[in-house]
Amino acid sequence: MLTSFKHLAQGPTEYIARIFLKFGFSPNSLTLTGLGLGFCACGLFIWTQNAVLFGVLIFSLGLFDALDGALARLTHQTSKFGSYLDAMCDRIFDAVAIFSVAWVSGEWILCFFLVVGGLLVSYAKARAAMEIMISNNEWPDLMERTERGIVFAVGVVLWGIFGSKLFFGADALRWMLILLNGAVYFTLLQRMFRARRFFSMHE
Repeated sequence: MLTSFKHLAQGPTEYIARIFLKFGFSPNSLTLTGLGLGFCACGLFIWTQNAVLFGVLIFSLGLFDALDGALARLTHQTSKFGSYLDAMCDRIFDAVAIFSVAWVSGEWILCFFLVVGGLLVSYAKARAAMEIMISNNEWPDLMERTERGIVFAVGVVLWGIFGSKLFFGADALRWMLILLNGAVYFTLLQRMFRARRFFSMHE
């Protein structure tokens, strides 16, 4: 849903990207740097178990993730491989971040389904693109990656604030995981039905 608003952040991200350009970063090296920082954030969380800090870092890394694309546009180094690398690093970080939360919280089952659901949501569009020509603007679904990241980060922060305090029988983290899983699998159904409609239009 938030994809259509990404252009609003283009100015600030390009300004920050110019700073990294002065230090000699290329778009792909910035992508890999972001993944490395993500691994460090996950390791720090497992070590300190500071959920508030981890949630803030997830949100910050989400903002950092936009810089490689801005740098690519500034330097005219946009490439299909760069886009592919960025998407792959995004999915790797998502999985590692979720399993870091599972490691600390013990919510292995809900986290497992969240990882699988997130990957399936991405694959639903990627697999459709193997069959017909599609545009990113044709998939304005409920829980795209940006929305998943925001909800996940907010839920982790609330878990850090309220700890094991129960709300209607579950703590803040469990409620976040339950609601996020529900929204993710609803999004998967959205994409499957949309793909079916696109396929029928091209038959």
